[in-house]
Order: sequence, then C-alpha cells, then structure tokens
Amino acid sequence: MRGALVVTLAISLGAHVALAAALLVPNLRPTPDVDPLPQLAGETFELPAPETAELPLANASPSPESVSVPASGDEGDAPAHPSPPAHGKRAARPSHAERPSGGRPEPDDADGTPGSTGTTPALYGAVGERSAADLATAFTRGFPQAASADPAWRSAPLGSAGEADVVFTLDESGHIESTQVLGSPSAALASAVKRTLALIKGRPFVAKGKVTKLHLAAVISEDAVHDGLHGDVFAIGGSFAGGEGSAFFALAIGRRIDVRVRLK
Repeated sequence: MRGALVVTLAISLGAHVALAAALLVPNLRPTPDVDPLPQLAGETFELPAPETAELPLANASPSPESVSVPASGDEGDAPAHPSPPAHGKRAARPSHAERPSGGRPEPDDADGTPGSTGTTPALYGAVGERSAADLATAFTRGFPQAASADPAWRSAPLGSAGEADVVFTLDESGHIESTQVLGSPSAALASAVKRTLALIKGRPFVAKGKVTKLHLAAVISEDAVHDGLHGDVFAIGGSFAGGEGSAFFALAIGRRIDVRVRLK
C-alpha cells in the first residue's frame, strides 16, 4: 500500500514540475520568417520592361512622314521655330528636246543656208555612193580648170562676158542625162560651159532633184598681178556653198575671168 502511494505521489509531482516548467520557461524555438529571401541560384523571375520614349537623333533629317503641319492657332509670345524642310521626291529635270537650239545654231540645209526647220531635203541621184559629188559644186570647181585652156578668153573684150542658164537632168543613177544652155552667153562663156560639161560628165552626182538649173555671170577684167613664170594660167580657184559659188582664173597676159554661179 505504501509503495503504491509513493509512486502516485512521484507521478503527480513530476506532472506539476513539467507543467510549471512549461508555463515559466520562455519559448526558445526560432520563429520562422514570413517571406523567405529569394535564392539567386536555381530560381527565375520576370521583371517588367521599362517604358522608354523614342528620341530623334540630333543630326538625322526628318522623314517625309514625320514632317508635321503647323497648327493654325497662335502660340502666344513664344519664339517661332522654323519647320525643317521636307525631303520629298526629286522633281524630274526638264528635257532639252523642246528647246529650239540649246545655245547652238540650227543645222543648215543641204545647200549650206540656215534652215528654219533644221531638216535636210532628200537628195536625188547616186545617193550613198562614195564616188558621187554634188552637181553644183563639181561644175563650179571644174569651170576654171576647163575654161582656162580655152584660147577664146585671150581675145574676148574686157567687161561682161554674158550670162547663161545651164540646165542639168540626171538619171536615177546620178549621171547627166541631158544639158541645156539658155540665155545670152558670149562665145567665150558658151565654149567654157561646153568644156566644163565634157570634163565632169563621166562622174555620178547627187542633187536636190532630177533637174538642176545654174545661173552663170562672167566678167573679164585686167589683172596686172602676175609674174609670167607659170605658163598661160598662174591662178585658179572655185567654190560653192549656200546655193552660191564663184570661180576664177588669171592669164599670164594680164587678164582675170570671174564667174558667179547661183542655184535657181
């Protein structure tokens, strides 16, 4: 009986000691953190991107879309800011096709005279043949060569040697088909024309048409400028341009014959 009582008392005393210790001794257990710190290793998280405004470059030219139209309202006393120039499409450069000359003279006609349209008339005869010559030019240059050998000029009187119209007809190949000498030429001039035709008739020619008419006017004058050392003929020449030409030759006896040639 006594042993059971002792055990009971010991158990009761131990229970009271434990209860007193629980009430009197402070809680020594560590208090856990509410929000644990994130660990840098092994975890990922997203941050929102910062909002950035697009700033134009200091030296950049504004694009055509970015050029704004100035507001119609007043801006008070604030200083005016000039609008940057808009860079649009480059305007097309004007063509020079509509300019009449572009600083250069108009092209001449085939006879050398300035033409208003700048067009060259179609030629007739041996067009495109390398050996072909202009009919009026060939006759003018050939006249002094053929006529200077004619003795008729030695005895012809000074002054006018008459005028004549020489009419040429070419065939399709450019050769002389027929000729006519009209007007009132002197004997020396008529003889000179025949000699010139005989000199040039074998060549092919080109002309402005099938029929060509040349007007001739000859003059015989004194010529003291010669030395007598070059035979009977010491000067000769001829040219044709712009629808007109001239030919001359000088004889050692002191005579000069000049012929004016004009296209009719």
